[in-house]
Amino acid sequence: MTTPKEDFSGYLSDWQKYQTRKEIDFIRDCVQRSVRNSSPSTDPIFVNIGAGAGTSTIAILEAYPRGVVFSIDIVASGSEVYTNEHLRLDESGWAETGRVIRVWGDSKIVGKLWPTKINLLIVDGGHELDEISGDINVWADRVKKFGIIMFHDYNSRHWPKVKEVIDERIISDEKYEFIGLVDTMIAFVVKK
Repeated sequence: MTTPKEDFSGYLSDWQKYQTRKEIDFIRDCVQRSVRNSSPSTDPIFVNIGAGAGTSTIAILEAYPRGVVFSIDIVASGSEVYTNEHLRLDESGWAETGRVIRVWGDSKIVGKLWPTKINLLIVDGGHELDEISGDINVWADRVKKFGIIMFHDYNSRHWPKVKEVIDERIISDEKYEFIGLVDTMIAFVVKK
């Protein structure tokens, strides 16, 4: 078995410019916070919607190697750089650890029958109004009390609907407490 490489998500950040190093560090911090807030008797469950090339998935594992990440994406793409998470997992050494369960499908359908509570949820799938709203509708209640929900591309000039939906659905809801905003990654803790 290959030993996972250190800071591979940072390498991916530098290479792809999809997420910034600050966003990667913020993900790692939120992973640690979600673990501190969970029961010590079970390994935490992390869900990453919009797997892409696996940068977020790998950042989660770098922060907490004993966790299990369910990585959800709608389709595989021919682009070796941006959407082939399996290649990045192989290169990083995480492929053979059994800590990543890859799920192909529409996140809104996958989440309807999701069987367990989640410690940390990253939403970075579809960026249109109905897509981001649909992910919130299906997944938000699956996050444990004191768990964390993160959204990528908040305040992004490319995806204005992300901010619009989060402002309306999450920021205005007293169930969620704002943790922070780093570049275009925003996070909230579930209070209720």
